[in-house]
Amino acid sequence: MDFSHKQLLITGGIGGIGTAIALIMAKKGCKVFIFDIVDEGAARVEELNQELGEDLLVYYNVDLRDKESLKAQVNHLIQEHGDIDFLVNNAAIDTIGQIETMSDEIYEETQQINAKAAFLLCREILPSMRRLGGGAIVNVSSIILSGGWEGRVPYAMAKGSLLGLTRALAREVGKENIRVNAVSPGAIPTAMERKFWKDDRTELDQFILDRQSLKFRGSVDDIANAVEFLLSEKSRFITGHDLHVNGGWYMG
Repeated sequence: MDFSHKQLLITGGIGGIGTAIALIMAKKGCKVFIFDIVDEGAARVEELNQELGEDLLVYYNVDLRDKESLKAQVNHLIQEHGDIDFLVNNAAIDTIGQIETMSDEIYEETQQINAKAAFLLCREILPSMRRLGGGAIVNVSSIILSGGWEGRVPYAMAKGSLLGLTRALAREVGKENIRVNAVSPGAIPTAMERKFWKDDRTELDQFILDRQSLKFRGSVDDIANAVEFLLSEKSRFITGHDLHVNGGWYMG
């Protein structure tokens, strides 16, 4: 799959699944613009470009909680680099806690970063895709929506909103050759996982493998491969779909 002369905007592109998606697309020739808010983001992108041997990754320090700034950054990006073919709404914060103890501030922040920013970016990017005669959007959802976990209400609500966005928007823009799909990762080892399980993941690994049909842990590249497929012409007749990439844990 060749993505030369194509351009992608991805949120949360520094670290874990986001970086894997950015790299797999850049390696196929796509120009990738990363919206993230990481102190070492620019330095990390510079390192990755050196590995690629070409400046295909561009970092923007963008706070998804600042709606006006987010819109301004999108407009600046398009004015500077031209229209955007692809959008991947990947950024998320992982909110854990019982609903009775969840503050309004944490709830609102989870919805803004994990879901509302995706709505805003879709709205701002669509005119760009129309000018190009089509495009593709992928929203990164989660296995959490299967309902198998406690203490995840704000996170699950936000991911559910992404699924609703995927299906409703796919219906709305399909006539303009714009496809909208979702990818729902299973349990993927990332920094987010390590934050809660530290160095010893033996118990976690066993818990996950007992539930998966496939008896090995997935990787960020498994998710990136799925996203690449949904952005490519090989999925040209797929829209409004939620692709589960979880080793057969949840078969929804």
